[in-house]
Amino acid sequence: PAFDANFILAKTENTDSETPVEEDNWIAAAEWADSIGVDVTSTSLGYLGFDSPFPSYTWQDMDGNTTIITKGADMLASKGVVVVNSAGNDRARGTPNTLDAPADGDSVIAVGAVYVKDIIDKQTGSVIHPAGSVTTFSSYGPTAGPNPRIKPDVAAGGADVKIASAFSGSNTYSSGGGTSFSCPLVAGVAALILQKHPAWNPMQVREALRMTA
Repeated sequence: PAFDANFILAKTENTDSETPVEEDNWIAAAEWADSIGVDVTSTSLGYLGFDSPFPSYTWQDMDGNTTIITKGADMLASKGVVVVNSAGNDRARGTPNTLDAPADGDSVIAVGAVYVKDIIDKQTGSVIHPAGSVTTFSSYGPTAGPNPRIKPDVAAGGADVKIASAFSGSNTYSSGGGTSFSCPLVAGVAALILQKHPAWNPMQVREALRMTA
């Protein structure tokens, strides 16, 4: 959405396993990004469960003050970087919140997913999920703890999103679903807000998004 923006890319995730070191990897990437003047980060990952023998987080830990990556994300925002993160795709978990860290951070713009078009029942022809309604996978809040906060902060298109294809060659497109795809859309809008208001801090950008979403 932010035409002619400049990008840096950091791969912090080990796709073969799920261990706490990936939180440290993300924080190292955040430090690097801050050191070279990044304005907005877009992160399409989240942490809750880890492979044995590492203990997993629980929904009670999604309080904005417990997980390592959430502490790092809030610190990055305090340095003046707009931090945008997927809320998670775990709506079916059914716990009081289904967030994945660092979406629980009080300074993190957590992004949910909505349908970009009506979803039609093929047998009846009726609309089962209207465009703009929350997807069946998009994680929800509120955060845990004595002072729960509404999460996600905003939502964007996260189903049938047109994406660059990773499988069918260069210069081709496919469709994908998940808060991994709604997150960068919001990050692009955050960049556009900063283009118009370059002196705004992350909390002002977040407030502008919340008040107009």
